[in-house]
Amino acid sequence: MKWRPSHIAATYALLIVALTTLYPSDAVKSLEKYGMYVWKDAFDVDAMYCNGVYPTLKTGSYASCFQHSWETPAARERLWVSCSLPEREVGRIFLSDVKRRVENDGYADSFGNCDAILITTLEEAHDNGVEVYALYAVSDAAFSEKTLVADVNRFNINCGTKTGVFDGVAINNEHFSSIKRCKEDNTSKQIQVLQDLKTAADNASPLPLHFSVSWNWHCCKCSSKGYVSRDLLFNGQTQNAVEHMINITDSIDVQVAWNEAGTMEKRARRPYNYWASDKAGTTSSTAFYVLAYTNPNSDCRLSFSPHVKGGMESSDECSQGNRTEAGMFAAFDEVKLSQNETRGGIHYMGGVFSTGMPGWPKHEPSTCVNTAVKFKGKKEVYKSCGWVNKSQKRINTYCAKNKDWKDGERTVVCGRCCEICLKCTTKKCSRKCSTGGLS
Repeated sequence: MKWRPSHIAATYALLIVALTTLYPSDAVKSLEKYGMYVWKDAFDVDAMYCNGVYPTLKTGSYASCFQHSWETPAARERLWVSCSLPEREVGRIFLSDVKRRVENDGYADSFGNCDAILITTLEEAHDNGVEVYALYAVSDAAFSEKTLVADVNRFNINCGTKTGVFDGVAINNEHFSSIKRCKEDNTSKQIQVLQDLKTAADNASPLPLHFSVSWNWHCCKCSSKGYVSRDLLFNGQTQNAVEHMINITDSIDVQVAWNEAGTMEKRARRPYNYWASDKAGTTSSTAFYVLAYTNPNSDCRLSFSPHVKGGMESSDECSQGNRTEAGMFAAFDEVKLSQNETRGGIHYMGGVFSTGMPGWPKHEPSTCVNTAVKFKGKKEVYKSCGWVNKSQKRINTYCAKNKDWKDGERTVVCGRCCEICLKCTTKKCSRKCSTGGLS
């Protein structure tokens, strides 16, 4: 039997309600954190062929310079660590390379097999407090994403586990840019994009839909002098094109394509005002992200990458912008001063965020060592302080996957078992750790 969106919504809505009931605070907390795109390929700064320079191509010999961003345990560990930077946590990722893993009514193949790596990734993400949206980016005039998104609900129903499910769906369709000119023969095409987006939202339901827009889709003339809004009549209402998109979807990111906060804020201002007026607070998952490019661009001002697209060195000069991780976060902070509900959006993991390129530290799990602080128990037995079921307890050995406690109960030690407290008591453990890492 082929599932239809109406069947899915009726069957699956209760599961979505149950998940938000079980974890109500997590959904709210994720909105206070950053969003990040996780495309399939992540740049490997240590790849010998590219010598630390992000190449223009990803084919031929250049393919060796990229690794899958989440398919292996090591890649996922780096991803979760990169999402957990103190005060800079990522609460929602838009995950690529999903389509082929769910395109058979949610299954990975026609035999009814589920993609085990995808399920593991989703479970680990939720263990680390990260929401996952399945990302589709066909970016064609037919807006093919509008039908593909239904497979995500089918996956959740047919393959999902308690925490191994998607939290939403994301679409990155750039076709509107090719028809954005305000001339009469484009109007019907622009309205068709809105209709296709509405169909996508309906097919994604009950999962929320995220959409990415360009900063200039709302205007026919975008300068502050002589501004002309791109107004369209859709669904009985005449509104700006981007305002329609915001009202159709649940959350949105605006590609501001600049590396200085002043211009970033200016380019996000009108979309943010639409969202703040029409959408903010209407659902527990709605959010507005100012999206910064970190991947190389031919114009150095458009990205926080340390070198331009096609550059021969790992870093080069630019007339403006602090093209580092610290510079990007500082720009987000400045934008937030005037758009207080804005969230920073990072485009993208491994390109060049968390790569180890100049100004962009590689965020990796720490190695667990036996030099951490120890304390003596009542029987003068040395023990260490570790994570167990999201709280810190005394454990007898470093990084033991399982431990028999004195009451005989078998307890699974969680993945952060290597985070050792500087101070630890029986009743309370300090969250300040001397060595952060994953087992």
